[in-house]
Amino acid sequence: MRWHAAFLCVVLGFAACASSKVYLSKNYVRPGRVAVLPMSNDTNDLDGPIFVRKALFNMLVRHGYQLIPLDEVDAKLKVQGFTDGGQLKAATPQKIGEWIGADGLFYSTLEDFNYILLGFYTQREVKIQGQMVDAQTGEKLWESEGGLTSRVVAASKEEAKRQFAIQTATKFAEKLTHIPLQFETEAAVVRLLNTLP
Repeated sequence: MRWHAAFLCVVLGFAACASSKVYLSKNYVRPGRVAVLPMSNDTNDLDGPIFVRKALFNMLVRHGYQLIPLDEVDAKLKVQGFTDGGQLKAATPQKIGEWIGADGLFYSTLEDFNYILLGFYTQREVKIQGQMVDAQTGEKLWESEGGLTSRVVAASKEEAKRQFAIQTATKFAEKLTHIPLQFETEAAVVRLLNTLP
């Protein structure tokens, strides 16, 4: 009976959100210098966009993209009065590309970034939307979403108590170190960018 309970926890342990529909321009050509712009944030988490943006940057480097350093992008946007990804809709891609000196702009939105701890049920979720835009023409070159949801369902009261303690401690440590939802973030970034040529 005990192995059945353990099996239930493992089976329900990870439920992945695969990449959804992918848009790829028939005229897609990999841009030269790319700026990974500050993320738009549809969540209540303040650490999430900073952490996820760095993960996106690092993965794009591994994919061979020539990226403008994040600090340089942020400094050039700040001169124009932009400090948040949500503000970027107020300027055209052509203007942003001109200010930064970029050929391509990587826009992203953090759609989900949450922990749920409820008795026998624990869930950790990250969902990201990404878009590559040609900075000269403003044409959308690529767009997709990627995410991961991990779930644990405890099979007993003792297991629920243990999972609650583990997940609460994990959440506290991740917030303290500003590395929240690390596993889910890395998996979501990989799923998102695996669709980018």
